[in-house]
Amino acid sequence: MSADRPAPPVPSGPEPVRRGGRYVHAIEKAIGNWNLLHAEGNVVETGMVVQVLAPSAYVAFPDLRHHWNRDLLAAEPEIVSTDPQTIVYRIREEAVWNDGTPLTADDFLYTYRVQNGFDSPACKVSTHAGYELLESVTASPDGRTVTAVFRKGEYFPDWQAMFSYLHPAHIAARQGGLETPEGLAAAFEAFNHRPPAWSAGPYMIDVGATTDRRIVLVPNPRWYGRVRPALDTVVLEVIDDQTELLPALRDRRIDGMNPQPDADLVAAAAALPGIRHTVGRGFVWDHLDLNVRAPHLRDAALRRALFTAVDRAALIAETIHRFVPDAKPLGSHNFVPGMPDYRDVIAGTGQGQGDAARARRELTDAGYTLAADGLRTPDGTQVPRLRLRCLAGNPLRTRIAELIAGQWNRIGLRTDVVPMSRLGSVLDAGDYDAVLFGWNANPVRVGPARDMWGTGGGMNYGGYSNPEVDRLITEAGSTLDLAEAHELLNRADEVMSRDAYVLPLYQRPTFLAVASEFANIRDNPTNGLVIHNIEEWGVRATAQ
Repeated sequence: MSADRPAPPVPSGPEPVRRGGRYVHAIEKAIGNWNLLHAEGNVVETGMVVQVLAPSAYVAFPDLRHHWNRDLLAAEPEIVSTDPQTIVYRIREEAVWNDGTPLTADDFLYTYRVQNGFDSPACKVSTHAGYELLESVTASPDGRTVTAVFRKGEYFPDWQAMFSYLHPAHIAARQGGLETPEGLAAAFEAFNHRPPAWSAGPYMIDVGATTDRRIVLVPNPRWYGRVRPALDTVVLEVIDDQTELLPALRDRRIDGMNPQPDADLVAAAAALPGIRHTVGRGFVWDHLDLNVRAPHLRDAALRRALFTAVDRAALIAETIHRFVPDAKPLGSHNFVPGMPDYRDVIAGTGQGQGDAARARRELTDAGYTLAADGLRTPDGTQVPRLRLRCLAGNPLRTRIAELIAGQWNRIGLRTDVVPMSRLGSVLDAGDYDAVLFGWNANPVRVGPARDMWGTGGGMNYGGYSNPEVDRLITEAGSTLDLAEAHELLNRADEVMSRDAYVLPLYQRPTFLAVASEFANIRDNPTNGLVIHNIEEWGVRATAQ
């Protein structure tokens, strides 16, 4: 959303739909890791499936706010004490896993134990945020009330992001165990490898019909929620070559899609009869990351020159401006325009402005020289060719990568664009010099900031570390005053921006195209994703 574009409203209620039907939705990548709590599994494709199965205490909706889960919980979670911070969750008696096992405090406890960082350090989770500050998580005798107590003097303003994607403790007990660090780690690892047969959501995976290219969801017969799923089948079809999306939609091999768009895709979808589409913006933003573990990129002077040479306005003009005419460069790593605490911390650094002359001066001042065979370091060593990675089959990101490579070549940094098929494994392995990808953020910001920018953070894939940034982010996580916390995040962002680790590019346009006979399938630019209300999807009860 832009500063003059308010958050979209949540519809007052779902449209009427008929019982039955099959809906096929395209996703852009095959799932390489099925564990949404894992650092490698914390990607959109895994989220599109596992969020249907693994309930969360709060869900991010298209209005860009968190809403408590009325299917899972009997009442809105509440802070019953601030000294120490204490939160109470009350689970509905009807909540149950699809094998008949009640969903209880045990499932909250499992989530806490694998994510707190000390019960089983070998669990490679995407976030410890909040969990590592807890003194205890306890259950009522009937297992339906969970009480989370933070350590004295510790506060966590983003507590609504906790206890997301609950995994079944009774399955974990069979896969490894719950009593030892080794057992927890083995169970956690086991969740990575195969499509889950378990579910506590409105749909479950038909494991026998599911392949690595097609995930088949069918209604969960033990679903306890307020809305009974209408569709007989939801299929998530992997189409990793974006040029195949329009033919698939035109020929109705798929019924809907929400890929990262380019102008040609939007125009072509708009011309298809019987298709509705929307273009929007929200918490999704694209960025350019440098791997500071790479020996030649440990030098902040080189990184600053690289980002100074990138012309974000030119990137936008060449790509998304054609269908988002008011798109502008993004100036924050934590907030987007329209959020009260958004502050542009990038413009003052000179980064992202495409000033090649300034970038060359920065390199010269740092002792670099531009030779006939490329750029050389102050000690005369040649800077190796940079590998700039982007998702294969994505025309928008490919074009952005090509433009950046050209901008870097102008200052002597020879650059190869290297496509990748699996984002999660590339990030997890640090197999890049620079990489283009996007964050699907959520309405809470303090916890994610620690994971993305703090030393050792589960989503800090490039290995960035700055003690001042760590201190400011830690302070932000130690207050329940969100205004103060967000001010501290902005101050940390100013420091990190000067270090030139990640360059925000733009709020990524969101795009949803769906066959008009289907109702209640809505764009959701948060990490709640389009499937946040999958139980409401269906064939329209009346013709449009």
